[in-house]
Amino acid sequence: MSDVAPTDEWLLAGRYRVDAPIGSGGMGEVWRGYDQQLDRRIAIKLMHRAAPVSLPAGSPEAAAWVEAAALDRERFLREIRTTARLDHQGIPTVYDFGADPGTGRTYLVMQLLYGQTLFDAIPEALGEPVSWSAAIAAQIAATLVDVHRVDVVHRDIKPSNVMLTTSGVVKLLDFGVAVLQGAAALPRLTQVGKTVGSPPYMSREQALGNLVGPPTDVYALGCVLHEMLTGRVPFEATPSQSYQDHHVNTPARSVRLLREDVPAELDSLLLAMLAKHAADRPDAETVYETLLRFVAPKTAGVPGERDPRRPFVRPFAPSPKAARPKQAATAVDRRPPLDVDGALAVRARMRDLLEDGRVQQAIDLLEDAYARAGHQPELALEVGFDLAVALYDADEYGRAAGVLDELLPGLARRDGDADPDVQYLRHAAATSNAEIGNVDTAIGYFTDFLAHADSGDPLYRDALYSRGLLLHASERTADGLADLLSVRPLLAAEFGSESITVQKLDQRIELMKARN
Repeated sequence: MSDVAPTDEWLLAGRYRVDAPIGSGGMGEVWRGYDQQLDRRIAIKLMHRAAPVSLPAGSPEAAAWVEAAALDRERFLREIRTTARLDHQGIPTVYDFGADPGTGRTYLVMQLLYGQTLFDAIPEALGEPVSWSAAIAAQIAATLVDVHRVDVVHRDIKPSNVMLTTSGVVKLLDFGVAVLQGAAALPRLTQVGKTVGSPPYMSREQALGNLVGPPTDVYALGCVLHEMLTGRVPFEATPSQSYQDHHVNTPARSVRLLREDVPAELDSLLLAMLAKHAADRPDAETVYETLLRFVAPKTAGVPGERDPRRPFVRPFAPSPKAARPKQAATAVDRRPPLDVDGALAVRARMRDLLEDGRVQQAIDLLEDAYARAGHQPELALEVGFDLAVALYDADEYGRAAGVLDELLPGLARRDGDADPDVQYLRHAAATSNAEIGNVDTAIGYFTDFLAHADSGDPLYRDALYSRGLLLHASERTADGLADLLSVRPLLAAEFGSESITVQKLDQRIELMKARN
């Protein structure tokens, strides 16, 4: 049931006609629509309108309702930002977004797809050859290569989030729970007891509430590939054993036990994708390269970028990894070195851009200035500081980590380990590396931060808690548990021993004790 039945001329932003519902989910509805300015059919995703509630002001129930509504809106906006940022043939194109003045509901205007979801296609395709499943999985893997390169983890790959279009192109849908810009890969206190993902396709690290990363998507894709090949997911829940328990403890079995015509190499790939430990799984590019052998005959050579033969010889291949950095370096080489006056002008322009909300333009400006300041170490430190802060504040964790790794040794030598700016950047470096899956590096930064921080600093508590989770995620549960036990009295002193924050921490501690 939809929240609003459209009138004959229900328009969004004076141009998008809302026609008929296509589907509905927990966060919003998808409608078929029409762009009157560009004369094309579109898909419109409308966020559900919050239902009115009557709860006692200040009650835990009211607070929980407000938090849930805020999280739903954050998730919807995250899907908009994430999908708009990604440019790949395997992802629906974003055209526009806004808020409807009449209802206040946020909307997303996207490419309208024709076809069926993989959820609907699998039962009809059980007689298809192995190449059918391999071709779909290869396209998803190619999409994931580009997704993972910009520090995004989808976290909910399943057949209902995959669209098989009439042209045979596979589209990956629903980036609402993707890790990007405010959705931490590292679980927070408020997320204790909550898991993101769908149980039949959930990785071990998701089931345990640990750090997620690109291997999480590879595992889910392995579950989907298994289902395409056999009609069954790798593990079946029973009254005595849940999906989560299977994902944590039950080894995957050879798919050839259910389907003998699956090649041995493909079977080995699938077992690797379903490995319990994230470090043992192949990356998405390896998955793509392996699956390609079962989709098309081998060909000699790899066409380069912009080669018109590439789509035929390397269908749905991810874009060349080195292309963008080379272009950026060439552009910078033509610019004059940065001087002090130029750096001051850059900082002033940066502030104007940030005030106007043009964050990406500010980052581009600072990246160019940072590259041009390399001949003057002191100037590079100043510009690099601004760049690192801008990237971190924009949750560009991968790019922030690279700049911070370069910057911090020089800043610490110049200003001292206990300098507030050095400590802030050290904490940012730890968080950024954690978000992109560099667990050991993140632990090292958190350890350095804690060695020079005051225990009364809120960032001290966050660092101690985060390091504890990372230690647990890297199989050092006893050390991780010690960190969480150490942070408990600090949180109790700040929020009260009966506070929700401390209760959430106690839940996390009990979970870790049970798994130690």
